[in-house]
Amino acid sequence: MIYVLIVSMLVVTYVYIIYPIVIISISRILKSNNQVNIEGRRAISIIIPAHNEEKVIVEKIENHLKLDYPTELFDILVISDTSSDSTVELVTKYVEAHPGKVRLFEVEDGLGKTNAINKAITSMDGLGEILVFSDANVYLEKQALHAINNAISADVGCVAGQLSYINENSTGAAASNGLYWRYEEAIKKAESDTGSMMGADGSIFALRKELYRQLPTYVLDDFCSSMGVLCQGYKLKIDHNIKAFEKGAESTAEEFPRKIRISNRSYNSYKYMRKELIKNLSVFDLWKLCSHKVLRWHCGSFMIIALLANLFLAVAENNIIWIATLVLQLAFYIAAILSWKKMFPKIPVVSKVVTISEYFLMANLAAFIGVFKSISGKKITTWKKAESTR
Repeated sequence: MIYVLIVSMLVVTYVYIIYPIVIISISRILKSNNQVNIEGRRAISIIIPAHNEEKVIVEKIENHLKLDYPTELFDILVISDTSSDSTVELVTKYVEAHPGKVRLFEVEDGLGKTNAINKAITSMDGLGEILVFSDANVYLEKQALHAINNAISADVGCVAGQLSYINENSTGAAASNGLYWRYEEAIKKAESDTGSMMGADGSIFALRKELYRQLPTYVLDDFCSSMGVLCQGYKLKIDHNIKAFEKGAESTAEEFPRKIRISNRSYNSYKYMRKELIKNLSVFDLWKLCSHKVLRWHCGSFMIIALLANLFLAVAENNIIWIATLVLQLAFYIAAILSWKKMFPKIPVVSKVVTISEYFLMANLAAFIGVFKSISGKKITTWKKAESTR
């Protein structure tokens, strides 16, 4: 049982501390120089999946219409997935005011984001050489399309941008989400600098149109599309010159179910692509994928195993070491739960640490539930946004 406890704690420590340190250290030694795009300015289509986005869709389109890129070389395609609010009416006004520039594709079968994107891309004519995918509540910096065009070069088939949270200075989940995202960005940058990163995020990523593939409705389009580029022999990079902004979820109550859905779809995506990934990725990339994604999806299980093993040792052996480690584990979880339930006293400095522990517990518990549902055969296809992000 001692070995069970030690191994479980080592896995969690490896995933969240050791791997980031190792990959960042390797990146400083093996940092690759990105090739310069020599294809000139290419036509770009911005793909915006939208489900009941009346609160943000006008600002989203206005933001994109002001992007600094030759106007004849980019267009905006809004994909309305079974919207029941005024999203379609609002977008239609822009379609009429900017014919050929703003386009609308409607899907009414309610099968989710990936299904809607599949249908739109196969049905719409005149899409650009580069497809830019961006969520409805994400806004792009004015030079973003230039940066995307420059980043996709001869050997780079897909590129992700740098996402920042505009409400990171607030409290609660939004602040923790912003901190966690910066941590994730550092890992992605290190992976990118050592060859390729392990999956793009749907907030902002772009790929060559010819590399897009039809996907099952139950998988994450961003993970499968970006990792599919790797399987086709191209690199997947992150470029911090591609800047995007969005509002993070402001409560754990909103973030928790969202992360369950993402974890379920992510793990289903991994299962769908597993054989192809093993066949086409290098040993180095498989190590990165396992360390950054696969083991992290299972960290919730290892945390539960560590707690139960520690409890058994504390009771069975009555050893001060196991009692002390158990007390520390329980203190961590109790503080996180109290913070989650808004019951932890507001103490300067301590509150920040406790909020981070709350987010850590929430993320890993959500991953545990999502992965468990995936293993049990559950496939979540539809989406539900956090209202505070709009």
